[in-house]
Amino acid sequence: MKLLKSSLLVLSVLLFLSSCRTEEIQIVDPPIQNALEANSKVANLMKSTVLKDGSDDNIIDGASCLSIKLPVTVTVNSKEIIVNDEDGYEEIEDLFDLFDDDVDSIVISYPIEVMLSDYTIKTVNSDEELEVLAQNCKGDNEEDDDIECLDFYYPLTASVFDSNYELILTIKVNNDEEMHELIEDLEDYTAVTIDFPFKVILNGDTYVYINNMQELEEAIEAAKNSCDEDDDNDYNDDDCDDCTTDGVKEIFANCNEWTLEKLYIDEQYLTEEFKNFTFSFTENGGIKVDNNGTILEGTWEASGSENDIKFTINIPDLSYFNATWYLHEIKEDSGEVRFHFVLNGNHLRFKSQCSIVKDELSDVLLADGSAWVVENYKNNGVDETETFTNYELYFYSGNVVKAKKDGVVIEGTWEVSSDSNVLALNFPDAPVNEFNKEWVVALTSENEVVLETNDRRLVIKRVN
Repeated sequence: MKLLKSSLLVLSVLLFLSSCRTEEIQIVDPPIQNALEANSKVANLMKSTVLKDGSDDNIIDGASCLSIKLPVTVTVNSKEIIVNDEDGYEEIEDLFDLFDDDVDSIVISYPIEVMLSDYTIKTVNSDEELEVLAQNCKGDNEEDDDIECLDFYYPLTASVFDSNYELILTIKVNNDEEMHELIEDLEDYTAVTIDFPFKVILNGDTYVYINNMQELEEAIEAAKNSCDEDDDNDYNDDDCDDCTTDGVKEIFANCNEWTLEKLYIDEQYLTEEFKNFTFSFTENGGIKVDNNGTILEGTWEASGSENDIKFTINIPDLSYFNATWYLHEIKEDSGEVRFHFVLNGNHLRFKSQCSIVKDELSDVLLADGSAWVVENYKNNGVDETETFTNYELYFYSGNVVKAKKDGVVIEGTWEVSSDSNVLALNFPDAPVNEFNKEWVVALTSENEVVLETNDRRLVIKRVN
């Protein structure tokens, strides 16, 4: 028996040494009161927190407990699409939204690979195999079992002890998959502890320090149902996450002429009746409609926020438009903006051949030699704003940009595309080299610039 235990210990050490986690060997007394025990309540809560969330691609597979590895080729309503990233999911949704009286279809080109919630990879060769996998992992529940309202802030350090309670390994845990592996392996070790304190992230934007196992258990329990995890198959319910009434006013200030792209009322398409109409929305709530020289007037009013913005239109001579609509989506493409409103199965969509990036971005960044600060920075949905606290960005002519903090200056370069729609940043040193991207300019105003890539969002704000 003693030989068996020794062999198991050696095997455990070899397994750890062969993994990608960073390890050191020390001899210290373990804080046993903070031991992480296999199958304990807190271990199970931690495991649920680090399960792989597969809800991003529900528009393809309909299962939040698995995710399809990209790229994948699908045929949507007879059109073939190669999905390489999240933009591909939006393209599928756009095709689904194109008509309201058709039956949408999506055909997957097999074979594909899928990742289950425990990070296992499976090869799938047919719809039937995919359905079996989905049913096996989700059972009778449409939603998955992972906890998404709390995230660990990595890296974390775990300590592994032998039967003499001597520290044999310290492990640097860098992501959810590695934390899941550690929890799965708990039964193989005499004792495992997590080094406290460490941070967790609540609802994607609030940092909380955890000092012991009891606090961790309470924090995860409290976070279980504290946010909308968006695990269902309603692909349209989050299209206006970043919408604001002030943003609506700003778009109307920059985009003066709108045409009707779609009017679908009581299962009838009425778009053709208004194809020659031009609509103008003013910031102060006025509407003017030009029908080949005949001018009609009305009002608009917006209230609420994000996916619950109500938009009331009242044009006395155009009854089809008069209702309190819900703002479903604002879509900004290069040189074009669309507003999409919905109400009880009815659809109203306007478009304008303009860009809300109206001011020259270079002039905005250079104005008055002002400092800019990082108001918000998200990387793959994780809020990392705190990393850049107290950094000030200064933009200079000659494409020089400087990041300053506590007297330390990191000098880099910046460049704006000819149409002011892309800002390229390049810094030589951390942490601001995180911003070394070609950013799409989603919004610019006198005091704020919003930049985006496929997986990141950076908001900078003028401070003086």
